Amino acid sequence: MPKPPDLSLSLVLIAKNEAAFLARCLDSAKGVASEMIVVDTGSTDDTSDIAQSCGARVLNFKWCDDFSAARNEGLEAARGRWILVLDADEYLPEASISALHTLIDGPADRAYHLLNKSSSDGGKTGMVGKIVRLFPNRPEIRFEWPVHEQVVTSLNRAGVPIHDTSIEIIHTGYSSPEINAAKQERNLRILEKANANDPDPHPMALFLQGGALLDLGRISEALEFYRRCADLTAVTGGVAHGARVRMATCLAALKRPSDILTLLPPEPPADWHPEMLLYVGEALIHAGRAEEGVNFLGLGLASENRALIPAYDPVRVKARCAMAMAGAFEKSNIQLAVGLLKLAAASIQQGREITPADLEALLGPA
Repeated sequence: MPKPPDLSLSLVLIAKNEAAFLARCLDSAKGVASEMIVVDTGSTDDTSDIAQSCGARVLNFKWCDDFSAARNEGLEAARGRWILVLDADEYLPEASISALHTLIDGPADRAYHLLNKSSSDGGKTGMVGKIVRLFPNRPEIRFEWPVHEQVVTSLNRAGVPIHDTSIEIIHTGYSSPEINAAKQERNLRILEKANANDPDPHPMALFLQGGALLDLGRISEALEFYRRCADLTAVTGGVAHGARVRMATCLAALKRPSDILTLLPPEPPADWHPEMLLYVGEALIHAGRAEEGVNFLGLGLASENRALIPAYDPVRVKARCAMAMAGAFEKSNIQLAVGLLKLAAASIQQGREITPADLEALLGPA
């Protein structure tokens, strides 16, 4: 029988040429990790030396265009009761360490969503995505998908429940347009290779390929992948909702606002993704239905910050709602329009969401 895990938590990450960020990542996790494992997928810089100097064990892995295979190499070597997964360009803020200690003191019979915040300002603003990064160390729990790999499907098969948390991971890897473009070119190449001969692609594969194309500015191609994804997933499910939101993103970029109005979800608007509220509001204003459009934008401004598919930055989405609303009032109430633009600008500069109190101060009581 295999030796049972004898440590509390194993940090497992994969890295290639991450000398600029790796020490920050590993140092941030030392307060919670019993061991740290770095799977090096072919670095030519000081990644391996830095990992060892920070106290991590380094495993060398021959890259095979499969992120799941690389991550699973690290899982095979981990000895902790719990697995914590980070990327080299991520780090744990101090507040997350004590919260993680509380979770891993409990039984290792569940997995947890952490909040991954892509941010360039220390976490004040950024897109937030809910992602499983903490789970029990069990041999049947492994990563799947060659790109944007995840353990959710294997957790579901194993009957391991997934609980939400408010624990944040700060991710800085997409803060540079050049770095993001290079990563998306790589992701697109891997996805095209994986999907090329699949007559029945999984909806998530289509969604991911659409995302890579969208980030690379290939808007019309991205729209078709999102359309195929939405058609496959019918009318329910997070991926289906996300595909419709991203179809609206593409249509807005292609300046086809009337087509956005054909995508309205079946749920009550208060349950819509905030970005869908924004796009529909803008499309209605463009169609001369300003009052309806302002109502949708108001719902976007009042929406709660939730981890949804796709991930979004609530600060920037609400600021865009305020700016679109200002456009609707430009001719009828210039003072209100200017106030909304100032509110949006302050929100972006201060890195905080527009609140109901902000709107009440500007508009007066509802």
